Amino acid sequence: MERKATRPRHPTVVEIGRARFGADPFPVIAGPCAVESAEQIVAVAKAVKEAGGVMLRGGCYKSNTTPYGFRGLGREGVKLLAAAGADVGLPVATQVLRAEDAEDAADQVDAIEVGSGSMQDFELLRVLGKLGKPVMLRRGASATLDEWLWSAEYVLAEGNDNVILVERGVRTFGGLEADMLDITAVPQLKELTHLPIVVDPSHAAGVVQRVQPLALAAQGVGADGVIIEVHPNPAAAKTVGPQLDLDSFVALMTALGIHRLRTTIDQIDRQIVRLLSSRQDLALEIGRVKAEQGLPIYIPDRESELLAIIEEEAIRAGLDAGHVRALFQLVLAESRRLQQLLRSR
Repeated sequence: MERKATRPRHPTVVEIGRARFGADPFPVIAGPCAVESAEQIVAVAKAVKEAGGVMLRGGCYKSNTTPYGFRGLGREGVKLLAAAGADVGLPVATQVLRAEDAEDAADQVDAIEVGSGSMQDFELLRVLGKLGKPVMLRRGASATLDEWLWSAEYVLAEGNDNVILVERGVRTFGGLEADMLDITAVPQLKELTHLPIVVDPSHAAGVVQRVQPLALAAQGVGADGVIIEVHPNPAAAKTVGPQLDLDSFVALMTALGIHRLRTTIDQIDRQIVRLLSSRQDLALEIGRVKAEQGLPIYIPDRESELLAIIEEEAIRAGLDAGHVRALFQLVLAESRRLQQLLRSR
């Protein structure tokens, strides 16, 4: 039987908010290991937005290696996370442990994370598939790539194609301080699956000094993004594990070359391309109507009127009217060319 996760096809692009995993240049998801308070998550949200991150994440339902660790704020944490994301205009994601948690959180978050310990909780995966929200599926600490893809299959089988694989490290014969980041999994998965792959270097780092080189390594091998754990005061965090402080996060973003302004420009450029595509579709529809009614392709009065409107709008926006006019003359010329091709068929 051919699996959906490994079926040959164009790379899947998962859209969450304005971010497109599998298409955009190395988007960064960031947030605290656990949502601890309104003040904490708001401070992180502002820092993530300002530095150019595309999504805010935070743990609200926590599983721990001991029964004495912080278990998260649950539903209250989800509300705080959603509010912080809305305040800065970022989509949000949180990890769930049970099906009922997923159903509670689904109306408030934009994506749902599955922790490594839940990778083979197949009933949870089925529920997430039916919910239809984007799913960020972490690899189990002892899971093979094939087992990981079979877990993704449970979500895909329910009709939810919005799955992002998250490499977060695997168990090895090393020390006790962290799992080992399997950086080779990224290019291997690129050969096996069409699903986007992001890397979470924080859990495998062991110490904060290793987060940046591991994130850069993920970028170097072609990952579709990273997840970075960030805290305003890591020393006072209620959870263990390396979390960057806000200044270190900004330094990492600079090292990755995706600071706020560059990221914003990239997103705007993509929006322009999508708008041009929509305009082209409409121009072709107008071309069909012209052909049916015997109207000429080039109507000088209409183009003069349009260019006058464009120049006026450019002046209002503080742009060089002549430059904008020249750009739109190219757009109009392309529309005429496509309409002419339509008639010659």
